[in-house]
Amino acid sequence: MTRTSNSPPLALASVLTLTSLTLAPLAGAQAPGSRHAPLRLDAESVPGAVRDAGIYHVQTGTWTRRRGPTAALGPDVIYANTASSGYFTTAGGVGGFLPMSEVIDEGGLPGPTNQDAPLAVTDLYSVNGFEIGYCDNGAPGSGGWRISFYSSHAPCTQPTTPPDATFALTGLPAGGCWTVTIDLEGGSEFCLGADGGALSPGWDDDPNLDSFGWSYTYIGTDGTAPAGFLLRGDPQYTDPNHVPNGLPRDGTGTYYGPPSLCATPTADNGTGYLTHDFFWLEDPAGINSRCAFFGGYRNRNGCGGDQGNPYASFHIKIQADADEVCGPSFGCGPGSGGISAVYCRSNPNSTGIETCISASGSPVAAANDVTLIATNMPLNAFGFFLTSQTQGFVANPAGSQGNLCLGGNIGRFVGPGQIKDSGLQGEIRLSTTSGEWSVQAIPSAMGPYAAMAGITSNFQAWHRDVGGNSNFSSALTVDWN
Repeated sequence: MTRTSNSPPLALASVLTLTSLTLAPLAGAQAPGSRHAPLRLDAESVPGAVRDAGIYHVQTGTWTRRRGPTAALGPDVIYANTASSGYFTTAGGVGGFLPMSEVIDEGGLPGPTNQDAPLAVTDLYSVNGFEIGYCDNGAPGSGGWRISFYSSHAPCTQPTTPPDATFALTGLPAGGCWTVTIDLEGGSEFCLGADGGALSPGWDDDPNLDSFGWSYTYIGTDGTAPAGFLLRGDPQYTDPNHVPNGLPRDGTGTYYGPPSLCATPTADNGTGYLTHDFFWLEDPAGINSRCAFFGGYRNRNGCGGDQGNPYASFHIKIQADADEVCGPSFGCGPGSGGISAVYCRSNPNSTGIETCISASGSPVAAANDVTLIATNMPLNAFGFFLTSQTQGFVANPAGSQGNLCLGGNIGRFVGPGQIKDSGLQGEIRLSTTSGEWSVQAIPSAMGPYAAMAGITSNFQAWHRDVGGNSNFSSALTVDWN
């Protein structure tokens, strides 16, 4: 696909793993986890129209403008904080308080146990695109932002875990205010856990446990002109059940939530589920990191008013395939996203979908806490896990219907109690906490070895299938530390 405008090309690296303002302290209690009293900041009016820069396709390095074909994103919007406030902020960006900081916002991605969102269908979302919105008065093409996503994040605190995905975006449009859609289809997708992810599985009805986080940091090439993200969200006028001083609970503009109450109720007028009226600034010097807000939410002028104090949340829309189990994002199965990354795909089994592998627990070797999980297997089929320190690829080995993704000295978990039956759940598990194996004695063709910092282990599952056939799961890698 060729670019359809004269905008500079966008350089993007994906890492799957994270105007001056008037300041016045906020009276009252500190926000959760803050090291200083929260700061009140002044927002700035958006200087003119917000223009749509179009869609950047990561895999092809090309642009599509809105007048042309669009990306095959979604089909589900899983988070939409896009209702206009008429403001942006340079705090953490360029020209404001704590420039070049990581600015961390939060929200909620509900799972199937979440009583706020009975239409939510998955515990793990396969994210295939997102939209950002910002103002940057730098030279054309000098814009740039690093965007990170955290499945688990307590609102207005410093992140305590590495990000689930990070995207470094440079060469972005500048010289005004923009929205840009990032298309991850074709290999750059990633997984985000619902209701706080693997660190707090399931719905707790506690925003400190149920929230995800996302962040932005300025990485453009100008660095002298004011730049910062658009402020979004207007619960009073978008959320049908919003109560004064409460959190948005409806997730308007998403696949699980109702339409926005704006005059044009689309996904571009949503207020993000569980979004708070504050955010975290992580000072790169590690000195002044703290919570910030804009004086308390009073921008109640109806879906785009430009008076009062704007809601302290930022423009982002996240899209995913909520029904995808083991799609291009690799490894979107129960328990993945915390300690492992899936690097290799297999083929569909007799159920019509691929057997997924995932790992939960800890990559810290000394913890000896890892559970291997294979899901989407045929019912009542036996199987076992394989492992190697070497990755590989052999299509249909020995007539199998699947792909072997291991090489070198392959070990098999076939000791007492290690060969499993998928039963009526179509799933097998192998757990160190149950004494079924140990990371201090990982099998290989040359004898067992112990996991330790700096060593990488790869895992895959093999299983029987109908008609005397066999198949493999996808394969994942664990970097021990």
